[in-house]
Amino acid sequence: MPLNAAGRLVTYGQRLAALSLALLVVGPSVLLVYAWVEVLNNPGYSLVDGYSVGRLPWTAIGIVLALSGSVLGLAFGGLVVAIVGGWWRRLLIAPVGLAAALWWGVAVGVIPLPRFQGPDPVTFAYSLPTAAILMALLPAALLALLSLAPRPPQRPTMRLQPVHPPE
Repeated sequence: MPLNAAGRLVTYGQRLAALSLALLVVGPSVLLVYAWVEVLNNPGYSLVDGYSVGRLPWTAIGIVLALSGSVLGLAFGGLVVAIVGGWWRRLLIAPVGLAAALWWGVAVGVIPLPRFQGPDPVTFAYSLPTAAILMALLPAALLALLSLAPRPPQRPTMRLQPVHPPE
């Protein structure tokens, strides 16, 4: 059965939301493995110390993968939720999008932050990883997961109306 335009858009959006979840796993995994390598090479380092060494290209690759997964998850997860989500899923789009917009606004230099001079999202995510996780990565993962989660079946109703108006 051929899909209409909205069905094709939802299918395409769900595939890109799944890709975004993969990128949101691979990017931080690259950072974690790299930090672990630094811990093994330098006895006495913690994982935080290994992350703070920040050698190129692995740190930048991990951050770019995570941020690109964030953008895909926010855009296409939000699109799919807006098209086929229930009322409570659609209600979550606003606060999640606002949190991500705030982080991206600071990252590209639109919103001033005394500790950071933009526009450089990779440096902003590297220097404040907790803010990047809480304001960019987790909202994107939430929208992507909501777009892929199946909706419960609707309760069947008759939806019958009278054929002739009552006299």
